[in-house]
Amino acid sequence: MLELEDILNNITEMLQTLSEILQTEQQILIDNKLINQLADIIDRKSQLLIELKLLDEKRVKLSQQLNIQPPYNENPTVAAQWQSITDTTKLLANINRDNGLIIENRMNMTEQSINYLKNLNNPAVYTNNGYQQTEVISSKRAKV
Repeated sequence: MLELEDILNNITEMLQTLSEILQTEQQILIDNKLINQLADIIDRKSQLLIELKLLDEKRVKLSQQLNIQPPYNENPTVAAQWQSITDTTKLLANINRDNGLIIENRMNMTEQSINYLKNLNNPAVYTNNGYQQTEVISSKRAKV
């Protein structure tokens, strides 16, 4: 049971680190000054999520060996740790969802800006019939 407590302690520590990473990611997404650090934060988050997955697989395997399952009501200490982990995980999922929404909004604004700039560089040309022509075809040929 001590090994399970150690695993849950490690998961708790990793979730705290993940919380810090997600909050930093959110600050970077909100404040454009540090946007060049975003790739590093995303890499750290991805690596931590992989480590968390491996640790959780270890927890599941050990739980099966001990023939106990979450919420671990058999042991009050482990049950309290598990409850804390599930609460923290829900909170982190909300922060991650919010970060995704910020990214989605930024992508939409960027796409709108690009489309606006494209329209500035490609003014509409109308034919003599009043239809919009997207490309201007020159009727003059170069003589060599």
